Amino acid sequence: MSLSFTHFSFFNQVVKICLAIALLISLSQAHAKFGCELNQGYELPEDIGFNWLCSFSNELAPAQQISTEKYGAVNRQGIAVIPFEYDSPVEFIQSRALVKKADKWVLIDIANHKIAEFDFQEAWNFTPVGLAQFKQDDKWGYINTSGEVVIQPQFDSIVYGFGYPLLNENVIAIFELDGKQGAINQAGKIIIPAQFDDIRRANDILFVSNDDKVGIYDYQGNMIQPVEFEFTMFNGFYSDNRWTNENWLSITKNGKVGAIDKRGNIIVPTEFDDVEIISENTFKVSKNGKYGINGINGINGINGINGINGINDLITPLKFDYIADSLEGPTRVKLDGKWGYLDRSDSLMMVDYDEAYDFSEGLAMVGNNQKQQFSQKDESKSWGYINTIGEEVIPLYYEDASPFNEGMAAVKLNGKWGVINFQENRIVPFEYDAISSFENGYAIVARVNTNLADSSSDTDEMIDGVKEYPLPEEWNDEVYVDSSTSRDNSEMKFGIINSQGNIVLPVEYDDVTQVSEGMIGVKNDDKWGFANQQGKLVFPYLFDQIFPPFENGVIQVDYCYDDNENTISCDSDEVDIHTLHIDKQGNIINELFSSLGVAVEVEETID
Repeated sequence: MSLSFTHFSFFNQVVKICLAIALLISLSQAHAKFGCELNQGYELPEDIGFNWLCSFSNELAPAQQISTEKYGAVNRQGIAVIPFEYDSPVEFIQSRALVKKADKWVLIDIANHKIAEFDFQEAWNFTPVGLAQFKQDDKWGYINTSGEVVIQPQFDSIVYGFGYPLLNENVIAIFELDGKQGAINQAGKIIIPAQFDDIRRANDILFVSNDDKVGIYDYQGNMIQPVEFEFTMFNGFYSDNRWTNENWLSITKNGKVGAIDKRGNIIVPTEFDDVEIISENTFKVSKNGKYGINGINGINGINGINGINGINDLITPLKFDYIADSLEGPTRVKLDGKWGYLDRSDSLMMVDYDEAYDFSEGLAMVGNNQKQQFSQKDESKSWGYINTIGEEVIPLYYEDASPFNEGMAAVKLNGKWGVINFQENRIVPFEYDAISSFENGYAIVARVNTNLADSSSDTDEMIDGVKEYPLPEEWNDEVYVDSSTSRDNSEMKFGIINSQGNIVLPVEYDDVTQVSEGMIGVKNDDKWGFANQQGKLVFPYLFDQIFPPFENGVIQVDYCYDDNENTISCDSDEVDIHTLHIDKQGNIINELFSSLGVAVEVEETID
């Protein structure tokens, strides 16, 4: 159904009704698309609904009869295979489900045959490892899918139950007994007695703590590190997918910081003020305000083998003012107020710049303070680019610059921005007041709206006797400008160019988005519409806010209004929001209404 304008009085009535039945709506068929999917052409009966986290197992999915609040299960045609007669969700694991019926717990198979019956006080369904926890005589234990008790009820509570197999090893459960926690494996063996205040699982190790001190055990119950560390982050590992050794954890002992790997081995000794990973197996460390690099030493760590006792060594002295997290090329450092880089042998090179950035696509932008002919300021920076061996391949004479991206970089000359390539050939002329980085061959450009600028007040900021026009703060990471403010700036107009420097959208919009799946969000007069990458407007200006990018041909758009159906800011404290997910042809995929932060999903669509 195509998108059109909406009469909101009807929707306000719908919202009021839906708020009253929100819990029932949460089980409505509208949720099916987010979890369980029936075969094409089939629908659930009107009185049957899936829950939000629904999934098919053994080709059956748990469902609920809304009128009776009883549970059963349906197949992919929406036919009830397990009748709606149970008081707990019916979800099958290994062809078995543990469900409640009246005051009994019943073990059934996918044909609804009763295998066993129990007088449990309480129970949970099976986890993927085929175990279900139960409570009897105020103690917790476990049964398997055959109904056999494999762990006798003996614990006051189960803190973390058996879940998914981890690294093909037996998983463990954390229990509590007499106010202390311990761990037990699937075979029923207690691998850690109940002796700790807290136990946490992470990767294939266990953190144990007593009296604010933390130690490490493995999943077999062996102690890796004694209970002596003060963890700076106890909930889990820092993770960085840029490197294969992606998991590490900062630890503290006697006020000093170090690091362990995901198996609990100390990789940085606890003797520094701070520790942070900067590349694979390499950390920057600091002490008394000075930085160095800790990692595999080229002498003591030949052929990639760590130094003494498996602990990385201090590669560089603690002498730097700062060490950056450099993702590409030589590591960026600051020494005695100047910026430079460390080469692969960790020797200093090129430490003579007033400002420098990390390498991107083989080049790094560097800047020096100097008196420039084109500026009336006492001092300004000249920017250029160096390669990874320190050669200035693009001289330092630009007023401002950006990192290379997709083979191009935005640079500023004589007060205007343009784009150059690696050979310093001009791709985009120097005629814009801002240019974003390129994404998939497109960039956002902006110019000052001179008609409005000429009529601006005398209180506007002046630099060198010239009006300085602030630019969008949303561009802080992608556009390279002198100052910033809100994107909703009537003194700026925006457009789109491609990597050949051709104009895709003229610079005449109040706001634009990057191109996504061939579509561009465009804004004028506080409303959003959409244009295609040929620059043709394909959606009128209808929406109060949009949420790019398009994903699989669908995007979220919102109407924002008050109780009197007047359009208001979507950031208002009391706002009603009509959310649509639409495709590129304007068809409504689904709708959502919210009022004062309460979201209600409805099945009606608009004409």
